[in-house]
Formats: sequence, C-alpha cells, structure tokens
Amino acid sequence: MERLEFFTITGEDGNEYNFMFIEELKIDGEKYWICYEAFKEEDSEDIVLGDTVAFKVNENNGELFLDAVEDDEELEKVEEEWKKIMEDIDIDENEDFIMLDSENDIIEEDKDN
Repeated sequence: MERLEFFTITGEDGNEYNFMFIEELKIDGEKYWICYEAFKEEDSEDIVLGDTVAFKVNENNGELFLDAVEDDEELEKVEEEWKKIMEDIDIDENEDFIMLDSENDIIEEDKDN
C-alpha cells in the first residue's frame, strides 16, 4: 500500500484548503510542489481530488513555506517540467490509503474490501 501525503493550508481569507502532495520539482535552483486539491465528500468519508496546483517552496529558519506561483513565466516552466514527468505518475483512485495527522497517527483508513 502506498502512503499518500495530505496537508492543509490556511489561506489569507482564513479558510482551510486541503491538498495531496504528488511530486517535488527542482527548476533553476528552486523547489516546487505539485499537488492536487483534495475535498472530502459531504455525506461520506470519500476524498475527491480536484485541480492540480503548483506551490513554490521557500525555507526560512528550517520551516517550509508554500507560496502560490504567480509569475506567468515561472508558472510556464513548472507546467512544462510537470508535463515531462506526469506520464510516470499513476494514481489509482480505487487503491487503499491511510490518512495521517501531523503526528503520523492514523485518523482514517479507506478499504474497498
């Protein structure tokens, strides 16, 4: 079973947004995370994956900060690099997965059996 990484970001508007980490890219000395938006279905425990999102990863005193990629030229570079490798990434939506909280305790397990 493959472990999927989910995380939550609190936006400037105060709302929480959930994402699933897919891949880290290194382009021109910068790090970027490619993620899917993740939504929990209202009447079930199922998770639905939404749009692909790219974050620029910045570090400050050992802490990671994720910023939106707002520069069009920078975003194009990230998109082109992602297109080159996305054929190698396979996500099976029917695969079992475990969601972990920040202390790596199991908070939810999904089994199709």
